[in-house]
Amino acid sequence: MSLYHGIALAEARRALREGSVRPMAHLIDRAPRTRTPRLAQAAHTDDALDRRTAILAAREMIDAGAGEWAGLLQQLVRIPSRFEAEHEIVRCVCAHVTAIGLAPILVPMDEAAVRRCADAVEPISKVADRNNIVVRVPGRGGGRSLILNCHLDINPEGDASEWTYPPFSGHVDSATNKIFGRGAMDDKAGVAICLGLMRVICEQHLQLDGDLIFQFVLEDEITGNGTLLCLEGGHVADAAMIVDGTRPDRAIDQHAGNMEFCIGLKGRAASVSVSHLGANAAEMLARTLLVLRDRFQALNETRQPPWTEFPSPYQFIIHGMSGDAPRFSVPVEASARCFVTFPPPATVTDMRAFLDQEGRRHSELNNYPHPPEFVWDSFSAEPVAAATEEFRALVREAAQRHGIPELRIGPSTGTSDMRHFARRGIPCLLYGPGRGFNPHRPDEHFLLDDLPFMMKLYLDMVVDWCRIAR
Repeated sequence: MSLYHGIALAEARRALREGSVRPMAHLIDRAPRTRTPRLAQAAHTDDALDRRTAILAAREMIDAGAGEWAGLLQQLVRIPSRFEAEHEIVRCVCAHVTAIGLAPILVPMDEAAVRRCADAVEPISKVADRNNIVVRVPGRGGGRSLILNCHLDINPEGDASEWTYPPFSGHVDSATNKIFGRGAMDDKAGVAICLGLMRVICEQHLQLDGDLIFQFVLEDEITGNGTLLCLEGGHVADAAMIVDGTRPDRAIDQHAGNMEFCIGLKGRAASVSVSHLGANAAEMLARTLLVLRDRFQALNETRQPPWTEFPSPYQFIIHGMSGDAPRFSVPVEASARCFVTFPPPATVTDMRAFLDQEGRRHSELNNYPHPPEFVWDSFSAEPVAAATEEFRALVREAAQRHGIPELRIGPSTGTSDMRHFARRGIPCLLYGPGRGFNPHRPDEHFLLDDLPFMMKLYLDMVVDWCRIAR
């Protein structure tokens, strides 16, 4: 009988005594039984009972500490941790880790170290004393190791006047038990869950067989270089869970490709008084961008499962455009920055060729003096999938035991640090931190009831994964 099945059965018996009955059919153990020598069987039983007791105590501590976990999340939300200004939240997390009795390992965002990584992405910061944090809870040996990865940085809050409450107030609506603030869901809730789970495991002396490794990383929102440096530093495991990006009934096992690029166009000079003699680069680029957007998004008609669950996995976003000229002249040059997403089997190379071809075709059809020029030296990531069926099953079964009958595991048109785990052959899923809304938008918020719920669910997964031999 698995550890968690035994615990669940014990809880069911208690529920029966209290008159509260839940369906328990899925908890029946159907594993084949084998005979073991009596002394070994007794030692194994004692060990299992000790661990079962520790797990029950850990669950009770999680439930009893709901107010503490909410206060921790509020503390984290109140710390603005924008790109290159993460120093305060790093100090805060390190203080919590030290108070638990563990040693935080700092992984510096050193400019030279980042530039040595082939997969590093610009911008590469020159700001000093910026650190990722790794914390290792050592197992007693023989079990599989697991990484829980969350990020400390946030997306900029934007115009504060568009928020109902100040973006770093950590306001809690007592009627709905929601906390508001930039990063509340993305990903301060993930940070709070990881810190809370770390404390519970240590204080309840829950001994795992495999190592549990926590990664608190920077730059998830802009480069992914934080996770990259942690892995390059040797902080790897047999699997990884990124606690970011989903709610309890949804996990992500693959990402679309993502690509940023610039496009420029040259026109022909003329005075505004005889503008028909020139070629307005700003106007030509504007028309070109709209044509490229329409042609690119038309590719959605070719999408294949599982990407058919999205109306537009092929997305074309115009991030910004510039073109200027002296007062009495037609603009001769214009440029724009764009971003696209695309599902497999398309690749970065495919998409670059497609955009270049469509840009040239539009230019020739309209007799532009010059074809558009693309600059491909910005961010790009191929479509990626990193999960194994065993890892998917781990999450599904844990979710079912916690009352989530149908956990949907599928693709996302976004991107994450999954690509770094995939490159190293580490099975990886995005799951959690729970029910939150409006990431990257005003009034981002998170349902505080999900903190203890998700902590118990992760505890379930950690124990099931780390107790099995490699």
